[in-house]
Amino acid sequence: MESILKPFLDLLHELYIGTGGEHSWVIDAKPGQGFTAAVKTINAQQASTPIVEGGSTIAAHTEHLRWSIYFALAFFKGKKPEGNWEESWQIREVDEAEWTKLQQDLLEAYDKLVVAIKGVTDWSNPFFVQGVLALVPHAAYHLGAVKQQLTFVQAH
Repeated sequence: MESILKPFLDLLHELYIGTGGEHSWVIDAKPGQGFTAAVKTINAQQASTPIVEGGSTIAAHTEHLRWSIYFALAFFKGKKPEGNWEESWQIREVDEAEWTKLQQDLLEAYDKLVVAIKGVTDWSNPFFVQGVLALVPHAAYHLGAVKQQLTFVQAH
């Protein structure tokens, strides 16, 4: 696992933070394309606007990612949390202060996740490894969904 740790963390960084203009594997290789940078470009009203009636919002995706990282962090502490995915989607609308805080909270969660991953010394549990590896496609899915939503809310 040690040989793939840096590339894995690089992919997570690309998805959550962006590339800063270097090469990329998943997103456009220009600044502002990672999740946290992309959502900074909109205000709370835009983050709270679904693109279809009853659909999710950018705020909801942001909270879901924040929630899911903390859910994952419990496994790093040796716990097996009882997750309720529905609760991770409860935030749909935010005001400006809540939107700013939610973005900061996601970035803080991401930073904690990176520290936790770097601190793992035993990668022998296949369930744990699979869960850690699943963090990349999970983030990529939500980044893609949010990018589609951004196109709509920025145009309206």
